[in-house]
Amino acid sequence: MNKIFYRYIARNFWGPFGFGLAVFCLLLLFGSLFDKLNFFMKGGSDGWLLARYMFYQAPYFAVKMAPLATLLAALSALGGMMATGEWKAGLAGGWKPFDMIKPLLVCSALVGAGQFLLQETAAPGMYMRAENLFEQRVRGRDDWQRLVRRDAVFSAGPETFVSALLFDGRTGEMQGVVAGFYRGGRLWREINAASAAWNAGAGRWDLHDGTLLEYGAGGEPAFTRFKTLRSELAVPPGNIVLGKLVPDGISILDLSRRLRLLQAAGSPSAEERTLFWAKLAAPLANPAMALIGAAMVLLSGKSSRYMNFGLSVGLGFFFWAVIIMSQEAGNSELLPPLAAGFAPALLFAAASLWGLRRSRSI
Repeated sequence: MNKIFYRYIARNFWGPFGFGLAVFCLLLLFGSLFDKLNFFMKGGSDGWLLARYMFYQAPYFAVKMAPLATLLAALSALGGMMATGEWKAGLAGGWKPFDMIKPLLVCSALVGAGQFLLQETAAPGMYMRAENLFEQRVRGRDDWQRLVRRDAVFSAGPETFVSALLFDGRTGEMQGVVAGFYRGGRLWREINAASAAWNAGAGRWDLHDGTLLEYGAGGEPAFTRFKTLRSELAVPPGNIVLGKLVPDGISILDLSRRLRLLQAAGSPSAEERTLFWAKLAAPLANPAMALIGAAMVLLSGKSSRYMNFGLSVGLGFFFWAVIIMSQEAGNSELLPPLAAGFAPALLFAAASLWGLRRSRSI
């Protein structure tokens, strides 16, 4: 009997959730289209390019709108039970209020798991493809990620230093390369090359058109010219120059690698650390929204489709605004990164639990 009742309540969740997710994604799509349409028109882009841009952004839309759809589903499911008298019938049958809310929490947890899976797999890569289309094809900004550096200098290992007149992280190439290898603080090998290219298969930099200088124990140099030399330099281009951080275009794994590189270089990383915790906390938004929806229905004692939709949009975007403000506080180091990431979901969950307590549901 318990399973049948729980399944019945859960079925009332998924219909409104699917409808809400589709509608909210369309709203976000039209908002994005309105924001970017002027650039597409000025760039002379065709409809196919615009369609590809929107398609690549679809997983990102789904990730962002899942909590709003969860809120709508919780409002609709419980509101429907209140309107049809099923809620009162359940209470009369001995069911506790929170027991009838549990199936919605399970559904919202499943939504959170799916959101997290999408956030860490398809969404970042497809979002970056959308941004590359827009920035490169529409706006003509080839280096929008800031991967091209002049007069770059970096460490390629213990006592190994490299300088390049031009470093291009997009293509994995360097121009005007000088590599110095030291032993005990003394230069023992120096390589000068006109250019260098990253060989992904070998995991090494191939140097072209240069000279190799090796210094013996007495300091006498041995001079060798080369056309192509596979060096022992094994630092990938992505570890030399970090591109612009695109929060929605990076997974937690890639973010962890970026954090390690920043920490190794002693560079500021408040924005990355805040984003790391915010991404981990993102799935918790769905149970928090389900609890908020349940609390609002039980406190008001009534519900309607239009009211549910309006509340979902208003509360959902308010929650989104709180997330943005919390992350900005973390980026500015006004809040610890952990607190900035988890605070919005925990605050909304605490407010909903207070509401459920007021309605005597827990």
